Amino acid sequence: MSFAAHLRAQAAPVWAAILEHPFLKELAAGTLPRPIFRYYVQQDWLYLQEFTRTAALIAARCPEVEAMKFLLGWVEPLVTMEYHFHKRHARDLDLDFDHITWTMNAANWAYTRHMLAAASLGSSLEALAALLPCPCVYAHVGSVLMEARPADPLYADWIAFYGPGRVAERIRPLEALCDRLAEQATPAERERAVWNYVVSSRYEWLFWDAAYRQEDWPV
Repeated sequence: MSFAAHLRAQAAPVWAAILEHPFLKELAAGTLPRPIFRYYVQQDWLYLQEFTRTAALIAARCPEVEAMKFLLGWVEPLVTMEYHFHKRHARDLDLDFDHITWTMNAANWAYTRHMLAAASLGSSLEALAALLPCPCVYAHVGSVLMEARPADPLYADWIAFYGPGRVAERIRPLEALCDRLAEQATPAERERAVWNYVVSSRYEWLFWDAAYRQEDWPV
């Protein structure tokens, strides 16, 4: 089993819980209230900025020049693609991405700080393991929900966007890099990488949950 496959196996119970979350259940059925989805998009827009920052930081600290170049070339088109997707629906959701007036909720803040800490303090493998769950979870969700046919065209477009293809294809070379880094890592680094991967997967669940509840800071 490759190390990337091992990471997925360790996070499998969390991914199963994500698929059962009412946010995704209702999105697939076309019954998710639009205000909830709008709030989710607002938070995702802010998250993508920190995701990009994390990838750039991992690249900057990567000892191999080729791996650094790969990471920088990998993140830019992926995030740009997601930004364009959100902008395409800005009018439907009454959002102005040129004038951001919203802030991160607690789950989003904690998730992105976890990734940035891993990128700042951990080895390349540990940092990459904290970053990987986001695209992997979305590709997995898209593949599972691809048979859903929600009547709401916005939700149908979201499922099509994350379905087999665009995002999934971009994961393979990243997981290949993860496998290569794991071969060079110490047992302790591999153990910390598993922890980071599972924690980021848990934060993915928390991100959906906070969006569903339109969570704000309690104090």
